[in-house]
Amino acid sequence: MRIRQFFSESLHHRLVLYFMLLMMIPISVAGTLIYHASDVRISDGALALAEEVIEKTGENMEEVLLDMQSAAKQVAEDHTIQSLLAQLQVPEISEESVISALDARLKQIASMYAGLDGVYICLDDFTVAKSRYYTARDEHDTLLLTGDQYMVIRNHEDIQWIVSDEGSLVADNMGNAILGAARLLPLSVTGQPCGIVVVEVRQSYLKKILDKKLGESGTVFLMSQRPDIALQTAAASDEMVADAAEQVKQADRKIASISSHDRVIFCEPLSLSEWLVVGVVMKQSLRSDSQEILILFIVTVLLTLLLTILVSGGLADYELRQIRRIQTYIKDMENGEFGKPLPPMRPDEIGSLAANTQEMSGKIGELLETVKTEQERMRTAEFKALQAQINPHFLYNSLDSINWLVRKGDMEKATDTISALTAFFRIGLSKGRDMITVREEVEHVRSYLVIQKMRYENQFEYAFYVDPETEDYFVPKLMLQPLVENALYHGIKLCDRKCMLMIQVLSYGDRIEMEVLDNGAGMDAETLACVREAMEHRGENRTNSYGVVNVNDRIQILAGREYGLSFTSEKGVGTSARIVLPKTLKGA
Repeated sequence: MRIRQFFSESLHHRLVLYFMLLMMIPISVAGTLIYHASDVRISDGALALAEEVIEKTGENMEEVLLDMQSAAKQVAEDHTIQSLLAQLQVPEISEESVISALDARLKQIASMYAGLDGVYICLDDFTVAKSRYYTARDEHDTLLLTGDQYMVIRNHEDIQWIVSDEGSLVADNMGNAILGAARLLPLSVTGQPCGIVVVEVRQSYLKKILDKKLGESGTVFLMSQRPDIALQTAAASDEMVADAAEQVKQADRKIASISSHDRVIFCEPLSLSEWLVVGVVMKQSLRSDSQEILILFIVTVLLTLLLTILVSGGLADYELRQIRRIQTYIKDMENGEFGKPLPPMRPDEIGSLAANTQEMSGKIGELLETVKTEQERMRTAEFKALQAQINPHFLYNSLDSINWLVRKGDMEKATDTISALTAFFRIGLSKGRDMITVREEVEHVRSYLVIQKMRYENQFEYAFYVDPETEDYFVPKLMLQPLVENALYHGIKLCDRKCMLMIQVLSYGDRIEMEVLDNGAGMDAETLACVREAMEHRGENRTNSYGVVNVNDRIQILAGREYGLSFTSEKGVGTSARIVLPKTLKGA
């Protein structure tokens, strides 16, 4: 009874008990079994078998490489070939017949060695003899054997090994990758080199020798001391081969095996000191090969899982039942339901949390109602104040235009201007509405431009483009007129040439873009920066730019900070004022 009370009154005590049961039992069981399994999985027998495979592969590969070396030496020392080479020095003897005889002899020699793809003689005068029927490359072809490589081979007695992934070094064999062994070809009469001998084996043939399975992800490859020579099977990972080759280079080549945390690397040096066969065995694949370990692991996991489900299921359900009630209660709060009663809870930390949550819910509900009321009042007052600021500004400029026409004596235009002003104020007042349609906003600006055109008739022209799709969307009123006014007074009026004013309204996805463009005086970088600072309520130019600041503030109050007004301008080129608004604004 006391033990039950000890755990029922404290969530902390229960959590300690749960963690002990859920962590210690699986870890103890799994840890013991994994330790035992790890000791068995790395099998000496499997590693010995892999080492034997590498050794056998090394023997087969060494046989091929020795055949290549022997074939090259036999060609260089063959009496028939030396006799034919001497005949090439005699002008009376047909060179074509001699080359044909050399081709036949090379074919005979190539047939003595299994696996050879081709045997070739390349002379200093670009004469080529070959054992295959492929067309020989000439000095005008794309030579895979460069002049520098040719001279290195010609001037050294040792065999030179070359890997070509693009095809034969001598013959155009349609891109079949090869491994080549090359050596100088001396002329026995003079004892001086007269060319080189090239013996080639297709990489596909070598890869068949290397294609040995060392677990699911192991590989066997042939590597040389030279960093650019490495042959691998098609299934091998380039990254695995590169990592293994680097470890072999850093270690002593005489070491039979290199072991790291995830792999064992076997090295089989060949009698040709430049070459060795390398095998990579991933330890993980060795572990997966053991069926006994796999079965033991599966049984362990199933037993641990079953034990965990049986023990934790009942305990978790007991604890989570109360927590779920609080979770549901909090979700109701997220949906706006505050102050609801909670069912009775146990007298522990969860019960105390439930009581505090219920009390907090009631207080939050009261606070939200208060804040909502105050914010609505503040938002309405701020919007009305900002909108009111703009009316005296454009009214003054419009009346100034009418006054100028009256003084000029042009009463007909003054009457037209007053009519336009009447339409302007009719739309501007819009029966007290703060939101009007795009169609009304455009008509409002059109009336304003009629007034200004009468005053500045020869100073500018204007045009509208309004996407019909946008005309019925609602926008805050009196946005375009301050921008058009700025374009006239700060851009067009300052120019001594006739300018163009363009107003366009376009639809882009879920937003509307309204733009006022002029090719007037434009702004320099410093003035443009001051305007942008003013719209962010920074800098000292906020008073002079109150019209655009007003427009930007009204947009962001209604739509959010991601919308608003932006300017681009260049001195002497013109200015673009762009408004971005959402299509979701509603009319009042």
